[in-house]
Amino acid sequence: MSSPTRSGESSGDRPSDFEPLRQANEKIREAAKWLIGSSAAVGAALLAGSQLSNIGKLDWGARFVVALVGAGIGLAAVVAAIWLAVGLMIPVVVTIDQLDDAWTGKRSRDMATAVGFLINTPSQMGEWDSPGDLKRAYASSEKRLARAAERGEAEVVQIEQHNLDSIERWMESIEQVSQNRVLEGRFKRTLWKLLVAAIFAAVGIVAFAWASNPPEDTPSATLKNARLSGDFLRDADLKNAKLDHADLTGADLTGANLEGASLTGVTWKNTVCPDGKNSDDVGGSCAGHLTPVG
Repeated sequence: MSSPTRSGESSGDRPSDFEPLRQANEKIREAAKWLIGSSAAVGAALLAGSQLSNIGKLDWGARFVVALVGAGIGLAAVVAAIWLAVGLMIPVVVTIDQLDDAWTGKRSRDMATAVGFLINTPSQMGEWDSPGDLKRAYASSEKRLARAAERGEAEVVQIEQHNLDSIERWMESIEQVSQNRVLEGRFKRTLWKLLVAAIFAAVGIVAFAWASNPPEDTPSATLKNARLSGDFLRDADLKNAKLDHADLTGADLTGANLEGASLTGVTWKNTVCPDGKNSDDVGGSCAGHLTPVG
């Protein structure tokens, strides 16, 4: 690298058109807006489709806990995704002073990204080895310009003003490039975080949907008010059957599966219970004797 510009020398014009960088930054922010909108839409769809009201119908137990935790994880992940995307909308400001402080000192992740890029791409720094050199060159040019103006040296003033303008364009260029690198670095890191958030959201919503929508116990038979007097029902599968007000007088239910069956108002009389006991001998009902003897 050459030394800072001296009086009468040109530091080299740096293009002042930063539109490509601005467009690149704008594309990142547009992507962030899309991520915000899509995350919000996903959250709204999940809320509308997962029927949160179902959680109130669950009895306290494992499914209730899983539904509650799953809903919390899913919604938290959606909010986190929106929050991460919003972070990309915050304006990125990187100044020469910040770069100078971070060049040899402690660096944040953002500044490490910017400084690392400038060190690895020396052409971005032009004739200067560091932001500090650039700042000193600017200060020197200002002093020379002031002295030339005091002496009325019009030609020198013109040269120094040109140098000063050129250094300012280099400064702006370095700041714009650094801001772009910082924003790109944030975007890449955010994409990974969004992927993690999406996985958590999916897991949470799936867990909630499973827990809050238990399979319905479909009755194996609907036998309300049925007259089953004297029927031979040994080893019958009557799981979840509706037997309300059925007449089981003289019926043989030995070994029958009555798990979950509805037995409101059943007539028990001389009925052989699933465990082989006669209802007349155990209090006139098969209550407590519905489990078949193994």
